[in-house]
Amino acid sequence: MKEKYKVVLLGAGFWGKRWINLLKNNHRVEFVGIACAKGQIEEIKKLSGLKSSQLYDDYIEAITQSEADIMVNVLPAELHYDADRLAIEKGMNVITEKPLVKTKEQAKQLIELLKERPDQLFMASQNYRWRSHNVTIKKAIKDGMIGKLEAMNFHFRRREDLQGYRKDLEMPLIDDMCIHHFDLMRFFSEADCESITAYAYRPYWSQYQGLPSVNAMLHMENGVEISYSGTWAARGMETSWDGDIVLCGEKGCLTLDADNQVCFFEADCIKDGVLDTCKQEPVILNKESMEHEETEYGLSYFIDCLDKREQPVTNLEDNFKSFSMVMACKESAMKGYKVEL
Repeated sequence: MKEKYKVVLLGAGFWGKRWINLLKNNHRVEFVGIACAKGQIEEIKKLSGLKSSQLYDDYIEAITQSEADIMVNVLPAELHYDADRLAIEKGMNVITEKPLVKTKEQAKQLIELLKERPDQLFMASQNYRWRSHNVTIKKAIKDGMIGKLEAMNFHFRRREDLQGYRKDLEMPLIDDMCIHHFDLMRFFSEADCESITAYAYRPYWSQYQGLPSVNAMLHMENGVEISYSGTWAARGMETSWDGDIVLCGEKGCLTLDADNQVCFFEADCIKDGVLDTCKQEPVILNKESMEHEETEYGLSYFIDCLDKREQPVTNLEDNFKSFSMVMACKESAMKGYKVEL
């Protein structure tokens, strides 16, 4: 167990700058380097407080010269595999933002590489798992509040986000956002996906040239059925980034709304009228208390895993299962048939 872990950050865009603040403020971290664009160096130097010698305009140099214990990868997706491979070969532990890599083949190669280095840890930053409302839902399911989980409905609506790479994506929702929702499906159901049938389309008003809307049916290995409806070209009502979620069991259902409020609607089996449309008042659940959430939680959690030499729950092999759901969804949407995982 080290008092402090040396960390190098690759990427200094929107998310990279958030990571700079996290790394600066974590007392278990020694910030030893950042890779950023050449034109950013003076800005990032001021923001990070690092020396000029600790700023790199080449991510390969950052990996090979920083002598870090942990590499945080916030590079563009097309560079993820190469940076992860080099860091693993250099002996570093890795935290990567999504997407994991570009292809399943690249992910499998990283898995094989890590098998040769069992002492090195690799974690995907699946920060939606580490939000208090989602932790609250998971606990309510485990406590039996709705009985056996039978089905889930996910409904996602957000207006276009044309920043950076997103405007040119073939299927923006599937390519960039579905990983969060699909990972939550695995998190809540405690099961992996067995099959996906998906259809993608483009509303005529969309500012994307690609297909930003998706309808999908997912079947999990434990029998949980999931319907997914999402659009990244919404007009009017929007959901939170998690989406509106309904989780159903025989004792009732749990819901997550646009305000990230978690509610329990108890099944009322006493009433005879199946067509009763009266409004049911929910029980609003108190959210689980968390000292840290999202990425801040993920960083602290990863350091705890290093201290204990334990694999993080969102390790490479686990995240490959969520990543594979994204790949299968896109294949189904492109080719028009059910894809078995």
